[in-house]
Amino acid sequence: MKGVMVLPTFSTWIQKREVKPPEADRLLPLIAQAGKQGMNRGQIGAATTLERDVLDSFLDGLVRVGVLTVVDQGGLRIYRAV
Repeated sequence: MKGVMVLPTFSTWIQKREVKPPEADRLLPLIAQAGKQGMNRGQIGAATTLERDVLDSFLDGLVRVGVLTVVDQGGLRIYRAV
């Protein structure tokens, strides 16, 4: 039928909708998953859609409150979960 909109059932809608946690909520588990190896700033940046300055501020904040540690290795800043 032309012009008739068919709405999905509630259960179909629940199954199809995509629920992603906010970017910031995804980063800490991602870095923790890297373990002792940690992740450099480029790897973290590639895994998120946050703007560069927002990501840098977020990472610096996590380091300041003690959730992450950061070390310089071979000219790269490596972030590790505590």
